[in-house]
Amino acid sequence: MKVLVAGTFDILHPGHIYLFNEAKKYGDVHVIVARDENVRRIKGKKTVFDENERKLMVESLKMVEKAYLGDPEDFFKMVQVIAPDIIFLGPDQDDKWIRERIRQLQLDIEIIQLEKRLNYSSSWTKDILKRINDSMEVF
Repeated sequence: MKVLVAGTFDILHPGHIYLFNEAKKYGDVHVIVARDENVRRIKGKKTVFDENERKLMVESLKMVEKAYLGDPEDFFKMVQVIAPDIIFLGPDQDDKWIRERIRQLQLDIEIIQLEKRLNYSSSWTKDILKRINDSMEVF
């Protein structure tokens, strides 16, 4: 079984590791790493690591079979290339537009969503960036 996970994965943290490990329970994990231009357009921010660095980090994880850069214009182009059996979503990823697109394209893909995020102090990238910034303050 091919399991697809997608995201920015800018600063890898325990929440990402948990997501990948949970996805691995269903099959071989394939990851779409968001393109820099898409992160800027959708999230309105610049990443710390560029898309190639983020892809390198993700594909270096033992639970990841293969990582890909997303398509700059259409997320589902890579979905169709990878042809997953399952799309595995994080607890705060929106599944409505994905379900609609799967229906429109008449794809046979199951969606599984992680029910909860890990309760680590470092399971949100924005919290990690704040911790880094706070650690740089002079006492």
